[in-house]
Amino acid sequence: MNNIIRIPALCLLGALSTVVALAADTPAQAAGRALHRTLADAVVIIRATVSVTVTPGDQPAQTQDRTVEQLGTVVSADGRIVLSNSSLDPAGFIDGRTVNTPAGPMKISATSQVKELFIVLADGTEVPAKVVLSDKDLNLAMVAPSAPASASFVAVDTAASATVEALDDVVVLGRMDKSFNRCPKVEVDSVAAVISKPRPLISIHVDTLGCPVFNAAGKFVGITSAKSEGPGASDSDGMPGGMSHVVVPAESVRKFLDQAKPAAK
Repeated sequence: MNNIIRIPALCLLGALSTVVALAADTPAQAAGRALHRTLADAVVIIRATVSVTVTPGDQPAQTQDRTVEQLGTVVSADGRIVLSNSSLDPAGFIDGRTVNTPAGPMKISATSQVKELFIVLADGTEVPAKVVLSDKDLNLAMVAPSAPASASFVAVDTAASATVEALDDVVVLGRMDKSFNRCPKVEVDSVAAVISKPRPLISIHVDTLGCPVFNAAGKFVGITSAKSEGPGASDSDGMPGGMSHVVVPAESVRKFLDQAKPAAK
C-alpha cells in the first residue's frame, strides 16, 4: 500500500521539477530583464520637423514639412544620442533613384533639411537639440542638446561590447509608440546572419530603428538601423527599392562616435 502511495508522489515531484525548469529564464531573458530595469531610459524619442524637397526629373520641385518621431540610443552622460540617419533624412533613400513613368524613366532628386529638433526624455521633458554628425553609409546620425542640459541622461556603455554569431540570442530595448504612451519595451531575438562585406552588419528580426542591442550576457552588440540599395536602384516595377533592417555592430558604432567627438566640442 505504501508503495502505491509513494509512486504518484514521486511522479508529482518529477512533474513539478519539469515545470520549474521550463519556467526558468534563459540567459537572454535574464539579461533582458536586468537591462530593462537599468537602461530602459537610455532609449529616447527624437522629434524633428524636417523639410523634404523632391524634384522629379525636370519637373518643378515640391517641398513639404514633416514631423517625425523616431527612437534613439543615449551613448553619453551629456546627452549624445545615436539614431538612424534616415529618420532625419527621409529624402536620402529616394535621392538619385529612377522610377518608371508613362513618359519613360524619371530620375528623382531629393533633399532633407532639419528645421526643428527635440530630445524627448522618458518623463516627457523636451530638450532642444542639434544634429552633430551623420553617416549615410552606416545610416547613423548623432544628435546632442543644443546647450548643456540640466536633465540627466541614462547612457549605454558602448565600450563593454561583444560580437555575435548566427543563431545567438540578443536583447533589444525599445519603446512603444505614442498610442501606448511610449512605454519602454524589451524583446529577445536571434541573429539571422552576420554580414562581413561590403561592411559589417548584423541581421535580426526586430524592425525598429535606433535601438540598442545586447548579447545574452548583457554586453553591447550594436544599434538597429536600415540598409537600402544604392542610388539609381529601382524595383522590378520601377518603384524605388526598399530597405532591410539591420544592426550596425558595436565596433562600427564606436568608430562613428570617435568621428563625432571633434564635432561635438
